[in-house]
Amino acid sequence: MNVCLVMGAYRPGKCGISDYVKLLGDELQRKGHSFQRISIGSQDCFLKLAKNIPDADLISLQFAPYSFSTKGLTRNALLEFAKAFSKRKTQVNFHEIWIGAYPRAPWKEKFHGWRQKREILKFLETIQPDLIHATNAAALDRLKREGVNAEYLYLFGNIPYVPIPTADLKNNDKLRVAFFGTLYKSFPYPVLGKRLETISKTSKRPLLLTVIGRHRESKGLGRLNNLASARGFEVELTGELEPKAISHHFQKSDIGVSTTPYDVLGKSGATAAMLEHGLPVFAYDDGDTLPDRLFTFEKFRGQTFLLNDYKSPEKLLSFLEKPRRPFFDGVAHTTNKMLDSIY
Repeated sequence: MNVCLVMGAYRPGKCGISDYVKLLGDELQRKGHSFQRISIGSQDCFLKLAKNIPDADLISLQFAPYSFSTKGLTRNALLEFAKAFSKRKTQVNFHEIWIGAYPRAPWKEKFHGWRQKREILKFLETIQPDLIHATNAAALDRLKREGVNAEYLYLFGNIPYVPIPTADLKNNDKLRVAFFGTLYKSFPYPVLGKRLETISKTSKRPLLLTVIGRHRESKGLGRLNNLASARGFEVELTGELEPKAISHHFQKSDIGVSTTPYDVLGKSGATAAMLEHGLPVFAYDDGDTLPDRLFTFEKFRGQTFLLNDYKSPEKLLSFLEKPRRPFFDGVAHTTNKMLDSIY
């Protein structure tokens, strides 16, 4: 099978969707399939693609509004693409949908999101894709409210597993807490501090907070440093690392923390990477999606712990007493699911 992966600008190492496409393409080739990658850097690129349809068995559009336009709107370009590809076998994989689709969004964001939603729904109505996927609970909820028949597709982690020498896995007296991905300033760091302090006191082990890889949110890092200073935790910054070194850090860590809200946890390749490496992960439910619409990927049930739950430290410590879960190959899993849905 020849798969054409259409995406925004291709920037592996600096863009989550780019990492996703690279790993997915590599896995397709390992399974004996071929793939081509097309980057959409502007509205003109969409129009050119509509006039030069690639030869492929499946056109897979990796969708995020702002990856195709800095304004999150493509005017007629997306619609022209839809018209051209409406009779081809297509998949639309929503990494992100329209903005403002949460209760507390500012009115300007809601209005702009309304315009994006109109454009996206018109696009789907025109192209009539064979497959519509979304990576997280919030996106699935919003799409289904608009009558879109979307299904969940797991978004795998962006860090492949590289075994670490057994000698380097020797535990010391510290509990290592890994942070990987964006340190959002809106995350409830005080609640996290309270939960981590309970874990430290109960286990009688000091905590080392390790910020792995590069970080771009200085305010979030500042709040984390304030938390550590107030609670007496040690902080370590690794700086930018190669994937092999990041995998090794995960294997040496005891706990992971995701600052991505729980209802959109599924769109975070960084969080998926920690879970795939067997780490129990703290997350926070900000209440933007109804509880009955939330879910955890089946392979990680019992591995994600909500900071909202005051009993989460006890539950997480109980999890740590069990043998470490083996690495889960999310790339192979998602590629198989994608191919199965095509045939």
